[in-house]
Formats: sequence, C-alpha cells, structure tokens
Amino acid sequence: MLSGVQGMIGETAVVTKTIDGAQNPGRIRARGEEWLAIPLDPTQRIDPGASVVVADIDRGLLVVFPVDF
Repeated sequence: MLSGVQGMIGETAVVTKTIDGAQNPGRIRARGEEWLAIPLDPTQRIDPGASVVVADIDRGLLVVFPVDF
C-alpha cells in the first residue's frame, strides 16, 4: 500500500478552483486538504464542484479526470 501523495492515486476528490488545461492548474480538495491539480487531458477544463479521480502525479501536481468522463 502506497502512502503520502502516491497513495492518493485512485482516490476521488472535488474541484475547488477551476482546472483549465495543463498550463493553468486548479485546486482540488482531497483528504481534507487543498492540492494543485491538472487535467489528464491537457486541454480539458474542469469546473468547481466536479468530482474527479486522481490518476497520477506530475512534478508535484495531481493529474485528475472527471468521474463522469
């Protein structure tokens, strides 16, 4: 079992600040904390309130995709 940030892969979170492509990270709330996040699809926009799944970590940013993707 992975711990720390690596252990977050596969977890569900909620977007708190718009994620607008890979060049404009947004914020998600996971494990009771705010994290910077970018979309798995580098051109995708994900608005606040959307549920996302953590797919990966890239240079300290969580890489996410919408649950209803």
